[in-house]
Amino acid sequence: MFSIYGRNPARSPRPSLSTRGHIESLDAGLTSRKGAREVIAAISARRFVTKLILGHNELGDEGCEVLLLPPLGAGAQVSNSEIGLNSNRIGDRGLLAISLYLRDNTTLRELFLQNNAFTGNADVTRAFALALNSSHLETLSLTTNPQLSDRFLAEFLPALDTPYLANVQLSVLGLTPLSGPHIAAYIASPRCRLHTLHATATASACAPRARSSARSRAATSRCSSSSSSSDDSGARRAPWQASEQELRRVLQRNAHLKRATERDALALLRHARAALLRPASRSCAAPGGFPFARLPTELQLHVLSFVAPLLSAAQRIRVCAYAAARATLPPLSSAAGLGFPVSMPGGWVAGWGVPSVGMRRRGSGAGAEGSGGVGANSSGWREQERTRWLALMRCNAFELDGGAACIEDGAGDAGAA
Repeated sequence: MFSIYGRNPARSPRPSLSTRGHIESLDAGLTSRKGAREVIAAISARRFVTKLILGHNELGDEGCEVLLLPPLGAGAQVSNSEIGLNSNRIGDRGLLAISLYLRDNTTLRELFLQNNAFTGNADVTRAFALALNSSHLETLSLTTNPQLSDRFLAEFLPALDTPYLANVQLSVLGLTPLSGPHIAAYIASPRCRLHTLHATATASACAPRARSSARSRAATSRCSSSSSSSDDSGARRAPWQASEQELRRVLQRNAHLKRATERDALALLRHARAALLRPASRSCAAPGGFPFARLPTELQLHVLSFVAPLLSAAQRIRVCAYAAARATLPPLSSAAGLGFPVSMPGGWVAGWGVPSVGMRRRGSGAGAEGSGGVGANSSGWREQERTRWLALMRCNAFELDGGAACIEDGAGDAGAA
């Protein structure tokens, strides 16, 4: 682990295996191009780097460009899962460099950009949003950037369309209640897959629209917001508390529907894989064929819809199309090595996303998966693959369509229960 704290390296404890891929240089005096080259040298000295934590330095725009843009930068050398560039005086040029690094990036999961010098330029904001759309980023923090105002959100949220972004932190920005409609419109749109949203000075504008927004979308399951006024009177506090209670009920319902949607998607994949996936050759087919396969496609999908009644029609079609495609099957060697069942009853091969609930690695005891050994690692890997598959199928949030309209009235009570 690379760090600059003025300590004697001989007295520092030896880094563990889990942190040898981390480069941490907090408040280390890294400045502009020179500081970026120091970090690149540290990267080059390692076999792999997974985290790059460079907060509280002065890399600025030039350092950010040198660090992230090829051919010299880390963008050509590192597969980071987390990058921290908070408090580095990065402006719009640096944000453009970050956008180029994000474009088609499937490894970066967390990006922290708190307390920088972004101005909210419209062209830069749109480029950043489009880069996010092509990435697999899951967590984004823009906290404490007061120059990012209502104009920034008005450009950013309408252009944002990524199924992977789950956590967004917008606290201590230069927002006013004018941003409320933009946030509510994004939450209500099918583009939103957020699980957690942190924001300030917007709750008073958003809360009255929370219920109407959640009728069409139930993605956000957590929301943290606060008023920008510090001298609220009792008369103003009462409606605020009522709005907070209403918002809390909506979020409880959303969390319940999210869990139920994910369960239905995994159950549908298991049954659709067995029912829709055809053998590679006729010699593998059962004598007389599978009667279900002779039904029209519309009837097959209708029958399978009873396995996952909570999914929207679009979600069911995506899952069934995935289940019927032989290209989505994993290699048999990797499936067996990680504890997946090599085949399902009837000779059908199981694919990615098949739920492993209730499955146990062959030859393992009851506590194998909790022992921290191979069982625990493969279990965590399967959980990550399952989460990514749900995001790919856009089944990590409830979608309301005509066939599920009856759920609206009772979902709130079920979520509270």
